[in-house]
Formats: sequence, C-alpha cells, structure tokens
Amino acid sequence: MTKEDFLKLLPGLVSGYRAAPDVLDRIAKVNLVMIIGPSGVGKTTLIQGSGLPFVPSDTTREPRPGEQEGVDFYFRKDYGQLVKDIKTGRFVQIVVGVAGDLYSTKDTSYPASGVAVMPVLAEVVPIFRSLGFASTTSAFITPPSYEEWMSRMKSHNLDPSQLDKRLKEARRSLEFVVADNQVHFILNDDLDAAVTQLDQLLLGKVDRDRESSARQIAMSLLDKLS
Repeated sequence: MTKEDFLKLLPGLVSGYRAAPDVLDRIAKVNLVMIIGPSGVGKTTLIQGSGLPFVPSDTTREPRPGEQEGVDFYFRKDYGQLVKDIKTGRFVQIVVGVAGDLYSTKDTSYPASGVAVMPVLAEVVPIFRSLGFASTTSAFITPPSYEEWMSRMKSHNLDPSQLDKRLKEARRSLEFVVADNQVHFILNDDLDAAVTQLDQLLLGKVDRDRESSARQIAMSLLDKLS
C-alpha cells in the first residue's frame, strides 16, 4: 500500500474511531498535560524546557530537520499495518493533521503513571478529556505578539499553501480556546518564565497576570485572523 492510498482511506478509518478497552486501561493513571497552539508559538521548545515525560506520536508525515525517530515522533511508513492498528483500536486516539497526515498515539508511548506532556490540536482536546486519563490539563501557548508570531512563521519557509493551512488551523484553535473555560493560557515571551508558569500551573497555582496577558494576546490573534 502506498502513502497516497493510505491517506485516501484515512478519513473513513478515523470516522467513529474507538480505542480498544485494554488500550484505555493503560492510560488510567496518567495525568496528561495537553499543549495547544498553532505553528510558531514555541510548543516544542516549551515542552523540551519543561523536562516532563514527552509522549511521541505516530505520524505519516516526513521528518523535519533535527527530528529523531522515537524521540520526536514515530515516523510510520508501514501503511498496511497502520490500517490493521486502526481497525483493531490499538491507538489511544487518532487525528488527521492539516496536511492530511495521520497523528496518533499508542498506549505504550505513555508512562505507566504520573505526568506526561504532548502537543495536541485544539479540536481533539474534548476527545482526550473523555478518554479516561487520571486528569487532563489544557494549556494554550501564545507568542508575545502577532508580529513576533508572523516572524517565527516566516522562518519556517512555508509555501503559500502550507501557510494558509496553518493559519486556518490557528483560527480554529483560537476560536476553541477563547470559548473554553478549562483552557489555561501561557505567555511564551521568555522561555524560563513560560516554563515556570507551566510548572506552577501543574501545582495548581495560576499566574493571573501572565494568564490574563496571554489570553488577551490570543484574542488579538483571533481578531487578526477573522
């Protein structure tokens, strides 16, 4: 099976997907931290700086420069096996990314218990909340400003089509998080300060000033994209 064939099948395979009961049993002692945010806000840098156990996803997209197999992602090309894994519920969850690729996580990618962190698309946050984790925390990462965000996006050397897809995904994410009262906002203007804000959040302490500033920036980004 080619990748093209697999990606054509993927939307149908994902529709109504349910993980197998034994897969869900393995995540019942995990406290999941979901890091949300569009390209260019610094999700990966913040996750690395946090030192928290990271959950690598399986994906069918190509590796980006510097990404390592089994560290950043599991880069899958065994498309026939992926179809079998999906049909038998071997993934905790599955989502189709903005470019049409598969992103999913296996139960074995999570620690047996304790805190784990991973980046997620905003649209699947409600799914993760319903899967039976011991707890879930949602944190949306905002850049210091729209101008800084655009500068970071340009450094990714995206073609116009790729940029358009990411901006549309960013708008969907922003629409979700500003309307969801469970999402926290972390301002990534300084990495150390952002990591400290995340650490404090996991201890149940909310930095009201930084959270308010980050939320205001998120609302301004949404206004720019509307």
